[in-house]
Amino acid sequence: MDIQTVLDRAEIADLLALYCRGLDRRDEATLRSIYHDDAVEDRGEGLFVGPAQDWVAWTLEVLPVFAITQHCILNSLIDIAGDTARGETYFNAYHRFEEVETAKKSGIPEDISWPEGGTELILAGRYLDRFERRNGRWKIAYRKMVCDWCRTQPVADEWFSSNPTAYRGIPDIADAGLAS
Repeated sequence: MDIQTVLDRAEIADLLALYCRGLDRRDEATLRSIYHDDAVEDRGEGLFVGPAQDWVAWTLEVLPVFAITQHCILNSLIDIAGDTARGETYFNAYHRFEEVETAKKSGIPEDISWPEGGTELILAGRYLDRFERRNGRWKIAYRKMVCDWCRTQPVADEWFSSNPTAYRGIPDIADAGLAS
């Protein structure tokens, strides 16, 4: 593997991590920055298939349904061929549903349904990506999300109850600061 391939893989790995940060911190600028302007996001018919920039807006509208989310990148295979790369990246995504009344007050569209508060949804699957280097920068040109399994379960907050001074994350970019 030559040095350029190593550098390309590192830049693509940063895109994958920024995607997770953008979702979990609900940071529109970060989410928009990882896609080419003409990129396509494919979540499947009935969920979302269309321009990635429209998906960002849709996602930011839906995210207030969740009190908190955590998207984790796992194994990642990247095959680079010139200015195009194909990726298969495994993920786990944790979603804690906000209490229904709180979520409704945040302006969630009426056609979105969710379980009662106190429930977590866990998704596991793969992002199948086509990355393209344009003007010297790698970004996502096409993404398909494939869910391999999911489950819902009751929230278990006993640890926080026993450790009330522990730091808790918040879904805001202000929570993404580096350690001092």
